[in-house]
Amino acid sequence: MAEENTDIRSLRTRQFIINSFTELLEKKDFNKIKISDITSGAMINRSTFYRHFLDKYDLLQKLTKEDLMKNVIKELSHHKDFNEEMLKNVFLSITNYHMSHRCQRSQDMELEAILKKELEQIILQALLKKYPNEEHKRLRIIATMLSWMIYGASMDWKQNSSKSPEDYYEYANSSIRQLINIE
Repeated sequence: MAEENTDIRSLRTRQFIINSFTELLEKKDFNKIKISDITSGAMINRSTFYRHFLDKYDLLQKLTKEDLMKNVIKELSHHKDFNEEMLKNVFLSITNYHMSHRCQRSQDMELEAILKKELEQIILQALLKKYPNEEHKRLRIIATMLSWMIYGASMDWKQNSSKSPEDYYEYANSSIRQLINIE
């Protein structure tokens, strides 16, 4: 894959590819989408696609990361520090992401891994800011555990809950506090 280009034509072509892929995800399962489907919808040739992305998995990963980061950054723009409110906003941004068409159409192990990894990095950066003198390895482990917990809770909310994301989070959070205080 060639270097990322900031040329307006290259950016526009990249957006055509993303738009084509997004439209396809609304109609087909990810596993059934072919590069030829994407290039046909974007009205480009195959080699142009490969100048922007390695394959459809790379496209999914970059698109997921961009969407997630846009949503999470928007949600977290009011929170500079790692705290309970920040975790709640991360959970809400993930549930918002789950409600998008793109996420509903492409539920697979690849997407789950991308989301967990991105969550882990967001949480790790917040922890590093709050605890600059703490051992990096320890904070990474905490970030991993929290990211998996938040992702798991968002999936449980999506699959099993009729509550709003806010109500689900409050219920889960109060239950966790209760469990921790059991003697």
